Amino acid sequence: MKSNCESEITLIKLFLGTIYLTICSLIFLLLAGMLIDFIFDGEISLKGEWLFNILAGSIIIGISGSLGSWIFAKIDERKTRKSPPSDPD
Repeated sequence: MKSNCESEITLIKLFLGTIYLTICSLIFLLLAGMLIDFIFDGEISLKGEWLFNILAGSIIIGISGSLGSWIFAKIDERKTRKSPPSDPD
């Protein structure tokens, strides 16, 4: 059984989730972009504008993904508080 401390959704978890998702999407988009460059051009070119667009996209993905999951977790947390416990019989 989980304690209350483990199951709470906090702003720190939101912040850490945002950082985690941003870094993961940054790595994925960089690798995907380099692979596409290599397949079509035969070389990997890292341009400043391209890197800025990848970074901006990663930040947008990180914020929207973690904020969406945080909101749904808060809604679920609120529903479990409002609903009466079910009878195991």
